[in-house]
Amino acid sequence: MAFPVLPAQELSAWHDPEHAEEPDTYPRLHGTRRVDVAVVGAGITGLTTAVLLAREGLQVAVLEARRLGAVATGNTTAKISLLQGTRAATLDARHDQDTVDAYLAAHRAGFDWLLDRARSADCDLERRAAVTFSAAGRSSAGAEAVRREAAVLRRAGVPAVLGTDVGLPFGVSEAVTLPDQAQFDPMPYLADLAQELHERGHPVYERTRVRGVSLFGGPRLRTDDGEVRAERVVLATGVPVLDRGLYFARVEPARSYAQAVRVDGPLPEAMYLGADDPTVSLRTAVIEGERRLLTGGFGHRVGASTPTSAHERALADWTARHFDVRTVTHRWSAQDYLPEDGLPFVGPMPWQPRVLVATGFAKWGMTGGTAAGLALRDLVVGRRNPWSAALRADRAPAAAALPALARANGQVGRYLATGWARPHLPAREPLPEGEGRIETTSRGKVARCRVGGVEHELGAVCPHLGGILAWNDAAGSWDCPLHGSRFAPDGDVLEGPATAAMPPAPPGLARVVAPR
Repeated sequence: MAFPVLPAQELSAWHDPEHAEEPDTYPRLHGTRRVDVAVVGAGITGLTTAVLLAREGLQVAVLEARRLGAVATGNTTAKISLLQGTRAATLDARHDQDTVDAYLAAHRAGFDWLLDRARSADCDLERRAAVTFSAAGRSSAGAEAVRREAAVLRRAGVPAVLGTDVGLPFGVSEAVTLPDQAQFDPMPYLADLAQELHERGHPVYERTRVRGVSLFGGPRLRTDDGEVRAERVVLATGVPVLDRGLYFARVEPARSYAQAVRVDGPLPEAMYLGADDPTVSLRTAVIEGERRLLTGGFGHRVGASTPTSAHERALADWTARHFDVRTVTHRWSAQDYLPEDGLPFVGPMPWQPRVLVATGFAKWGMTGGTAAGLALRDLVVGRRNPWSAALRADRAPAAAALPALARANGQVGRYLATGWARPHLPAREPLPEGEGRIETTSRGKVARCRVGGVEHELGAVCPHLGGILAWNDAAGSWDCPLHGSRFAPDGDVLEGPATAAMPPAPPGLARVVAPR
């Protein structure tokens, strides 16, 4: 078995490489704008919320720090499904039946709205069965989780079916199938939502990073070139960019990997997700006029498992063991946030009724983000929603969630302490292309990397809460293991909760020479 060669550049299959060089579709914000609702983030959650509120007659503005779909939505596997691995079974072990049913009802509502809207967009929408499986020869825990998932779904009226004949080229010990789910290309779908806003007269701003939100005298969003004043603010930014609600401490940032692969032989027809560890995801998509296999999984906590390229290699190796791989045409990674109790946070922040958040979709943001938009719309216009109370953003941690919360924040403390304590001795050798490292100098910790032939030297401390950053060689970024902030090689913010760039290298830098 020959190991597949991975592309040099990280690029999602949903992103056209030529589009990256085009001018922005929407302008930057300049000056002051007044609206009813300001939505921060132009992924599926933010744009869906904005469209729903605009349809209610409210004046809306969307502010996106980069470009439409630059973060989670543009790097997803883009499955639209009520069968979400073994999520229903996991929630059933932590919550009562009413709460689990409310979660499923929310995603059903998101599923229905998304599919109805996607039919009017040219986004390669395809109906497919969804399958959760446990591979043969693995531990019995995966198979048991699959059976529990089927039982919980059927109890809620979701027609899940057990059976191992699911069209995979390897043995399966147990599998549950849910027919008539869907998959699509998320980028034209987002573009269509943004176009609806534009045509209705609601501004969408790209390259407009929100640096802060002031709540005195009504919410004001501060950016580099202007501000937006609004009656309400919706933070749809993966994890909220305001620390007031402490959501960064209640969700765990997780990174996972995906690849588009040309294979010889038949392609599996459904969408698949493994119940074993590491998790593996499969679906197909038409890319550049050719149907290819999309694989994914092999995730880990952000910034806590380096070199990250080892996870990409492991995914490619798994694919080559099970399929006749010709070439890997795309590789990319995505970031998701896993909430302490398994439920997303949707609604007003604690003690801040004018600031609404939506976070913690645990890798199921297509239906989850759409459901969040529906819930936020209902909250703003005063409409009763039968399932949104279970997802309240101002809920206190449940007793059952306290061990997970303590474990996650214990990890944060450990990464904070070890990051500062590690000596990070400098190396004599020059940095190879695509590599980065942390070095301890006489003035402090320094982050050095070389990308595109340019060497960057910056302070190594995350501006959010002081964690020591780690180099992500798969994505070419600096990642914080504390709460998942990520930065470009030159220090610009890629995703929060940080809103400020990496600091410059300590003044008067005097690099310590490593001993011979």
